[in-house]
Amino acid sequence: MNMHIPKIDVHAHLAGVGTNGSGCWTSPRFRRRYTFRLLRIKYRITGEQMRTTVDADWAAMLARLVRESELDQAVALGFDGVYDRNGMLDPEHSQMIVPPGWVFRMCQEHPELLPGPSINPYRRDALERLDECIARGAVLLKWLPIVQAINPGDPGLARFYQRMADARLPLLVHASGGEQTFATVTPEYNDVRLLEVPLDAGVPVICAHSGTRVHGAREPDQLPALRELLVRYPHLWVDNSGLANPSRFAHLPRLAGDPTFNERTVYGSDWPVPSNAFYFLRKLGAHRVYSLERQMNALQRDIHVKRALGYPEVTLTRAARVLPCLDRWRPRFARQST
Repeated sequence: MNMHIPKIDVHAHLAGVGTNGSGCWTSPRFRRRYTFRLLRIKYRITGEQMRTTVDADWAAMLARLVRESELDQAVALGFDGVYDRNGMLDPEHSQMIVPPGWVFRMCQEHPELLPGPSINPYRRDALERLDECIARGAVLLKWLPIVQAINPGDPGLARFYQRMADARLPLLVHASGGEQTFATVTPEYNDVRLLEVPLDAGVPVICAHSGTRVHGAREPDQLPALRELLVRYPHLWVDNSGLANPSRFAHLPRLAGDPTFNERTVYGSDWPVPSNAFYFLRKLGAHRVYSLERQMNALQRDIHVKRALGYPEVTLTRAARVLPCLDRWRPRFARQST
C-alpha cells in the first residue's frame, strides 16, 4: 500500500479590494491598469461583487478550479505593500495588499488551498509577522522584489532569513524576468544573483517563472546565471508558472527539455494569468491544440499544455518534497492508494 503523493500548484494568486472583512486593499492607480481591467472582464466580476463579495468569491473560484482538476491543492499567495525607511506602509508606491490573515482564513475555509503569505521584511513588525506565519503553518513566503521594493541581497535581512531557514520555509521570489501585471517600483532588484544571500543563509528558494524574461524585454537573459546557481545550491528550485501565457510562452518548450532546469522544477500555474495552447500550434499541430483548448478548467488546461510540451509528471508532485507543514492543512490527499 503506497501513500498518495499530492499534486500541488505552488503559484496561484489571491486578490481583493477589501470586501468580506478581508483587510485586502488595491490602490486606485492599480485599478486603472489594463491588467486589472482585463482580469475583471475575463472573470466577469461585476460592480456589485466589487462592492460586496469579490474577495471571498475569488478564493472560492480558485478552490473550485483546484477541486475540479487533477491537482490536490494550490498555494494561495498573499501580497504585501511597499514600506518606507521607518518600516511604515508607503501607500503611494504600494499597489495591492492581500494580508496574511486573509490568506490563512481562506485556507481554513477551503481545504484545496495552502497558505503562501507575503511579508515585506522592511516593515516594522516583519519578524513578528514572520513568526506568526510560521506558527500558523505557512508553506512558503511570497516576494515580488521589483514591485514591493525588497532587496533579496540585503545583508541586513540576516535575522529574517535565519528564521526562515530554521523553519525550512521556502521563499517564492520573482528574481528576474520583468513584470507586466504590476508597475515596477525598483528595477534594480531584478537580478537573480541577489538570491545568493538567502541561499547562503540556508533558505530554500523557488525562483518564479524559471527566471525567464518577458518577451521583448530589454533586460539581459539571466538564465545562464540561474543555471550556475542551480548547480551550486541544491535547495534552489524553479517553478514553471506563467510559461504558457502571452508574455513568456516561447521559453516553455526549451525549458521543458532542459535537464538542469527540469530536475529542479515544481509546478505552478500563475492563475489567474491566462494559459493557452495556441502559442504552440506549430509544435503541437492544430488537432492537439484544439483538443487542449476545449478544456475549460484553466488549471487543468495549463497542466495539459505543459505535459504536452514535455514536462514530466514529477513536476506536479515535487512540491511535496519542498514545502513544509502539508500535514496541517486537511489535505484532500489524506488517502492511500494501492
